[in-house]
Amino acid sequence: MCLACDWAEYVKKQDAREAWITRRPSSDDPARLDGRPDALARASGEHIVFRNGVVYTAVAGASIESAVVIDHGEIIYVGDDEGASAFEDSSARVVDLDGRMLLPGFVEAHIHPIVGSTITRGVDLQFDTLDETLAALRSYKDEIGAVDIVRGFGWRYTAFPPTGPVKADLDAIWPDTPVVLFAIDGHSAWANSRALELAGVTRDAPDPNPGFSFFQRDESGEPTGWLVEVAAIFSVLMPIAPYTGEYIVDALADWMPKASAAGITSLFDAGIILIPEEEGFEIYSDFERRGALPFRLVGSFYHFDPAVDPVPIITGLRDRFATELVSARVLKINIDGGDAQRTAAMLEPYSDDPSTSGDTILPIDVLNETVLRADLEGLDLHFHSFGDRGIRVTLDALEKAISANPPRDRRHTMAHLVVVNDADLPRFAELGVIGQFTSQWAVPDAFWNGVTRERWGDERANSTYRFGTHLRTGARLTLGTDWPAASHYSTYEPLKAIQIAVTRQELGREDSTEPLTPADERITLDEALRANTIDAAFQLRLDDTVGTIEVGKRADLIVLDKNLFDLPPAQISSARVVLTLMDGVIRHQEL
Repeated sequence: MCLACDWAEYVKKQDAREAWITRRPSSDDPARLDGRPDALARASGEHIVFRNGVVYTAVAGASIESAVVIDHGEIIYVGDDEGASAFEDSSARVVDLDGRMLLPGFVEAHIHPIVGSTITRGVDLQFDTLDETLAALRSYKDEIGAVDIVRGFGWRYTAFPPTGPVKADLDAIWPDTPVVLFAIDGHSAWANSRALELAGVTRDAPDPNPGFSFFQRDESGEPTGWLVEVAAIFSVLMPIAPYTGEYIVDALADWMPKASAAGITSLFDAGIILIPEEEGFEIYSDFERRGALPFRLVGSFYHFDPAVDPVPIITGLRDRFATELVSARVLKINIDGGDAQRTAAMLEPYSDDPSTSGDTILPIDVLNETVLRADLEGLDLHFHSFGDRGIRVTLDALEKAISANPPRDRRHTMAHLVVVNDADLPRFAELGVIGQFTSQWAVPDAFWNGVTRERWGDERANSTYRFGTHLRTGARLTLGTDWPAASHYSTYEPLKAIQIAVTRQELGREDSTEPLTPADERITLDEALRANTIDAAFQLRLDDTVGTIEVGKRADLIVLDKNLFDLPPAQISSARVVLTLMDGVIRHQEL
């Protein structure tokens, strides 16, 4: 699931970036950066009266209201229909919600828009069997017609034998067109013969990193089409279809309306990864200048290299990017990896390989010193902390920094928290550390059963993703999909993640599967909604601006076609976002 750590380690190399990723296009090219039609061109001054709805404000203890009024992008009234009628003058647009649900726009607390939109472009291959996967590819061929290259994302390892996918299956569909398809976790790709030929990958081609990143081969030494890890993937992809600046901008432009359709109005970019951070923030800023950025963006400098001092880098980015919609003010530190690669740092050895317990990416003394200086600088810190040892050393580093530095309003956050030792569970509340969870991973799917339980054994695997306990200790919890990172199911849609936080069951399989244990780690719908609205806004220091529906806050609002509180938990994600406003501007509309 840790796509970011290995990708960042690879693409950080200057020669790789210079050779394969051309610089972003000049911002004077409006064709790629202009917004979508009508709705995005509207001024934020529209006066709208919403009435006859179910208004979930996300304010703790508040009652459900029926009406909201906005003007010039600001919420000016929250209450009943009778009170809203006073605002229905000749300038008002009156929207009869007809019982639909109005709530704050979703705040994604951990996501990767640039790398996600880039590598997921093409056909979606999230299917359980090879037959389903190949059927989707044949259908996609009919849909797209003649192209220069076929791209895709999401094929699952469980659909293939242990030897992986083979080029022959792709050759039967596209014999003359190169095909490169990313696996669900971004750590592998599946290529056809034409792609290998154009990239010069023959039986005599050396592996990029023998034993780690390589071209899978058959018994005769012939490459099978399975490209393992990033170096091997890029060795094939980049010579034939490089990720140019233009491609990256176009991919992001294609994805942003989808984010609005999912109800996302603010987000935390937890690592730009694919290009230098300053170039990524410039892309976001270009969209903002053109009125085409449909969300508020808080970004980070992604740190994993002991030889680099990240503090002056993120402070420089913070000073440079600080507009209304785009800010770079978080230092993200990668503590460890994941369970699949046995790189999550654990307190005890791996059950299926007692020779290792994983390790931290940064030496502990370097971690402690970096956290101390960053905290003194007033930075918010965000950590990828996966295993129980990685989580403990992160909490230790934060505790030292908080004790040594002057008191202040801290919003430090630890992400993923897959397995937390019992002794460390109360420390989040004690230290005021936010727990950021990727809830859609918390299901007993093929990955959890086939990898997590194998790596960690039943006792540890049965104590993962402890949302409920985290909240019961008094700590704050936020949700973020970490898209595109995944082990079995990749999504950027908050409603799907919210449903799984409430059920701990696979989408669409609630009738046939039990919840992931412990079942009492499920949280309520209200808790999950707050985790994706006001609590996530708090994490990003946007809580004074958005996250709740209150007079004086900005009009970041969404309308659902159904009242979530009337639905069975297993149907939460069936609700459709029919209207999204960010800053009072309509970004998505189906009403």
